[in-house]
Amino acid sequence: MGKKQTYLKYLATASGLFFLSSLLVKYFDFKKGVFEGNTTALLITEIILFLIGCLLLGFYWFVKFYDLNKEKEYVMTKKEKIYFFSSLGLYLLSLILTMIFIIVAHNIVNITTLFFVMIVFILLGLIVGSVFEMISRLGYQSYVARKEYEQAQIIKKERIKKMISEDKSITEEEAKAIVSTNKKRTKEAEALLKADIVKKKKEKDTNPFKD
Repeated sequence: MGKKQTYLKYLATASGLFFLSSLLVKYFDFKKGVFEGNTTALLITEIILFLIGCLLLGFYWFVKFYDLNKEKEYVMTKKEKIYFFSSLGLYLLSLILTMIFIIVAHNIVNITTLFFVMIVFILLGLIVGSVFEMISRLGYQSYVARKEYEQAQIIKKERIKKMISEDKSITEEEAKAIVSTNKKRTKEAEALLKADIVKKKKEKDTNPFKD
C-alpha cells in the first residue's frame, strides 16, 4: 500500500510538472525567442506537454477511483469524501487553467502578467489538491495499519502454537520472544534463537551448582 501510494504521488507530481512546463515553454519563448518565431512548433510543444500531463493525471485518478470502488470493507466518511473530491476539483482546476493559458497566451502580445497569475494559481491548485488528497487517505491508512497488525497477531499466535507443539521444552513466553513481530527475523534466525534457548535450558538443568 505504501509503495503504491508513493508511485501514484510521483504520477501526480509529474503531471503537475508537465502542466507547468507548458507555461514555462511559452514564457521563455516570449523572453528569449527560443522557437525563433515558429509559433506552430511552440504550440505543438505546449500541447504535447499538456497532453502528457493530462494522461498522467488521468491515470492517477483512474487508479484512485478503481481502488475506491474495489474496497468493500472500508467506507469513506463524509469529511473524507469532501477532501477527496475537493482534491479532484483542484487538480482539474489546474488542468483547465493550463489549457486556458495555452489558448489565451497565443492571442496576446505581453504574457508576463498572465504567466505569473496563472502559474501561482496552478501551483496552489496542485499543492492544496495534493494535501487534501493526503488528508482524505488518513482514515484508510489507519484502517489498513490496524488490519495488518491484527493479521500479524493471528500469524504470530499460530506460529507460537506450532512451535510449542513441535518442542514441548519451549515455554509460551520463550516462543513469544522468538517469533516477536517487533523484530523481523528470518526462519534461520528463529531456528538459531530457538536452539540457543534450548541449549541454555539444558546447561542450566545439568549444572550441579544451580539453585
